[in-house]
Amino acid sequence: MVKLDISIDFCAFMLLIYLLEFGYGDVIEVPPLNINQQDLLKYLSLGDIKIDFPALYVFGDSFVDNGNNKVILGNEDAIGGGYLPFGIDFDGKPTGRVTNGRIGVDFIATVGGLPYPPPIMGMSKIDRKTIRTGVNYASGSSGLLPQNGHVLHKNVINFFQQVDLFENSTMKDLKGTFGSPKRLKKYLSKSLFFIHHASNDLGVTFEVEMKKKYSIDKYAKLLIEELSKQLQRLYTLGARKFFVSNVSPLGCSPYIINTIIHNGPCVEEINKRISLYNDLLLGMLEKLQSSLSGSKFVHGDIYKVFQDVFESPESYGFKDVNTSCCIDKNGTRIQVCAPNIDPCEDRKTRVFFDPFHPSEAMHFLWARRFLKDSSICSPINLIQLMQA
Repeated sequence: MVKLDISIDFCAFMLLIYLLEFGYGDVIEVPPLNINQQDLLKYLSLGDIKIDFPALYVFGDSFVDNGNNKVILGNEDAIGGGYLPFGIDFDGKPTGRVTNGRIGVDFIATVGGLPYPPPIMGMSKIDRKTIRTGVNYASGSSGLLPQNGHVLHKNVINFFQQVDLFENSTMKDLKGTFGSPKRLKKYLSKSLFFIHHASNDLGVTFEVEMKKKYSIDKYAKLLIEELSKQLQRLYTLGARKFFVSNVSPLGCSPYIINTIIHNGPCVEEINKRISLYNDLLLGMLEKLQSSLSGSKFVHGDIYKVFQDVFESPESYGFKDVNTSCCIDKNGTRIQVCAPNIDPCEDRKTRVFFDPFHPSEAMHFLWARRFLKDSSICSPINLIQLMQA
């Protein structure tokens, strides 16, 4: 019998080819910064599909904050992403995105043919009165409950306050812009409302404050009730198309795995806590859609996106899944990025840019999977929601 001598590298290469061939892999480099809608659709192999939605409204935490905390906290606060190396791949400009380049909702806006939704806190009164293409209300370290941010002594905008801003600022301006209630109603029903929340509620806020008051079961239900209440507020104000992301596996972030004693690659106690909340979220969204006439609630499983990458990083183009790209003031990669110190050069192949937040490459991955992949979205994917 002839003994075959096949190297491990060759086997890995063939596995990658198999994964790509049968749709289980996804290796696409981050597109150029100023790519337009048509070119991005081609880049994503979406062809000449028609997408017609007038605006993108974003609510959430640092995963989708594009500058609100920079305005609130100033340029020297890491939670605001106001200094280099944040923005190193965004023309070298720190914009308030807590990563090296763009965030997921930037790619989603471009696919929809829209400009990036501006951060509400950075808009002038004139801009607020004339904007029709959407606004970003997200705030790093925020969450569903008012306690978020306070444990870090940060004055952030939590979800109910983000909805307050939409109601008391944006809606008033839109009413003046549209004039006709009928036209405004149609506009809002076609607009996309993107929500990514609860990471901080389930992370630092639970550990520092809420753990003393609640069992995780009761706490997860409390979070779901609060989220449901705010989603219903948005519905009452005219929103109809909702895309709601669950929470990523925080127990696998570089900060957590380097500061908490654990067995295995991740801190499973934290991931189990998140999974409990995530399980409740899907049922709540299904219930809302069945009870709120004309609504469309789509669930995005960002937990699975990260899980898939951790299980098979090479098939998604990653080489490092658990190390921060930037360096902290102690010369390690465990705490927040130190100002003006060059980060790693292999940013395109790293999942994390800092110890808490994804790289631009990982943002691009979760955005395109939300857009195209019905296996992680329910009941339809994001492109289908845009077209609905």
